[in-house]
Amino acid sequence: MKYKFAIILLSIIAISGISITASAMPVISSNTINSTTMHKISLQQTYVRMDGSIKAWGTTSAIGAIQAQSQTITLNATSSKQVFSSTAVWSINGSVPTIATRISENFTYSFYTARLVNGSFASLDYNGYSLFMNGTWNLWNMTNTHTVVTSPNGSVFSINNNQNITPLATQAYGELSVSSDQANFTLAINGEQALTGSVFKQATITTNKMVNPFAIDGATTVTSSELSSVVKAYGSMPGMANYDQRLDFCSHYRIDICDLSTAAANLNASQ
Repeated sequence: MKYKFAIILLSIIAISGISITASAMPVISSNTINSTTMHKISLQQTYVRMDGSIKAWGTTSAIGAIQAQSQTITLNATSSKQVFSSTAVWSINGSVPTIATRISENFTYSFYTARLVNGSFASLDYNGYSLFMNGTWNLWNMTNTHTVVTSPNGSVFSINNNQNITPLATQAYGELSVSSDQANFTLAINGEQALTGSVFKQATITTNKMVNPFAIDGATTVTSSELSSVVKAYGSMPGMANYDQRLDFCSHYRIDICDLSTAAANLNASQ
């Protein structure tokens, strides 16, 4: 199985012509806090991951996805180390993207993103929430432009994908909270409308092993099935039907060699 994926990986690298190194999650942040203010854990580490479906941005209907992760590692009786990451991607276009990966027509797709850039605190069972996380966030409006260049005979000569980024908020304080029944979430960023939606998965693991943050199923390692999913989504970005925000490990809103090499480097390896 590893041999099969190695061939696929080498083939894509050869086509793209890009040299790679194994990537560490670029959007991760950490903080040391007093353990008396957080949910008590009896073992060395608690890992929680939440995946949700975005339904509204303020009073406007929206379509998108959000993920959040937190690792809390007990260092001693009085302090703990926390590692955070969270990213949301959504659109207010009012329809689910159905554009294929290698479409031979021009299109433009506008969407929004929010990313936790500096986590402050995360806890389970906090003030009536099953999960609470706060910190500072960046918010952007992004536009993907897909341009097809054809030869005089009409055949496709090249395809260019470009992203235009407009900052809406920088280092703004925000709170992500999940209801006590783990059914709904709210992301409230200062100065912006709140993102709301439903939670389709919240998993909590208490273990002595380090959980791999690139394992989208909340396991301790990246599986061959997940690596296969990255291969299938390769080349996609928001606005394309097979873009999966959970596979965008490098959080740059396209599935490319960075995400594939990250998944391959973490295959069957705990952190």
